[in-house]
Amino acid sequence: MVARVRAVSVASVRDGIDVVHALAAYRRTVVPVVREGLGRWEALAGAIPDPILREQALLSLREKGLNVEATAVFGILAPGRHRRAAVEAMTALQVAVDYLDTLGEEQVDEPLANGLRLHGALVAALAPGDDGSSSGGAGSVGTDRDWYALHPRREDGGYLAALVDACRQSVARLPAADVALPAARRAAARCGAGQSHTHAAELGDREALREWAPGLDAPPGYAWWEVAAGASSSVAAHALIAAAADPGITAGTAELIDAAYFPPVGALTVLLDDLVDRDEDAAAGAHNYVAYYRDRGEAANRLALLAARARAAIAPLPRRRRHTAILTGVAGFYLAAPGAGTEFARPAAAALEDALGPAIRPIVATMRRRRASR
Repeated sequence: MVARVRAVSVASVRDGIDVVHALAAYRRTVVPVVREGLGRWEALAGAIPDPILREQALLSLREKGLNVEATAVFGILAPGRHRRAAVEAMTALQVAVDYLDTLGEEQVDEPLANGLRLHGALVAALAPGDDGSSSGGAGSVGTDRDWYALHPRREDGGYLAALVDACRQSVARLPAADVALPAARRAAARCGAGQSHTHAAELGDREALREWAPGLDAPPGYAWWEVAAGASSSVAAHALIAAAADPGITAGTAELIDAAYFPPVGALTVLLDDLVDRDEDAAAGAHNYVAYYRDRGEAANRLALLAARARAAIAPLPRRRRHTAILTGVAGFYLAAPGAGTEFARPAAAALEDALGPAIRPIVATMRRRRASR
């Protein structure tokens, strides 16, 4: 028993050291590149001709800039000499994800079809060198860039196309783009479809979401809304961009990465986001995946289970310790939010700290300080 406790203690210390090293690499080599990129995208967003689209783009950057910084943490998985290109791609892709997320909240005639069309941009962003002519839907790639075809506004001054092109140009510089990007495009298509169905549910079409989720290729043991939540996350695409920066990556390993991030890691991130926003969403009548759980006890148990599954899925991956540090960091990012202290969220926060280990505590403290300083 003493030996087992000592082994657990040593593992916890090692995890803590890994998190510290990962954080140092992130702050030193990733955050400056992201902030540089965010400055450029804010300047371009400020020049959008349509005042409504301009307001939405700027609002997205100002309210979700931390999302971009958080998802760019996957840059620490990329080898140093290719890290900048990977982080630039991640920045452009997540700015696009957040912008499209904001557009998807609008009431339009065909919310699901509109969302799928808009989110075709995410797949195109991960298709360097493609010169096809497909329709631009969420699962397609090509030069038909009329992503606003079903949207009431379209005069964005080339903003969305610039995000797509910046991402394409950056991933084209990565040494294993041909190997890892097919899986990344699949992840981006899944994310776009998930975001589109989530927003359609927000606007009243919840049955379409319930019917869509069970058809996804997910292993057993997940509730349908956990699968849908995992699909709507962008983390798998970011992890695969990082994989494309590794010259030694294989197609089989890329598939393992995608399976690790969908559903468990992706589901955990989206559910944590909804957990900390639960009370706010309930007051606004907004769609929230955590609301499908019966009560706070079930939510706490399931989130802890997802965390355990995520750790298990990460275990066989190359750079496992970095993946584990990222998982801990992403959870810490959300648990540092004010919403994690609500009566409903507290049991889940405690369960996740137990599931992810003591290394999460300094992350939460650091993130709280960063939030307070913004």
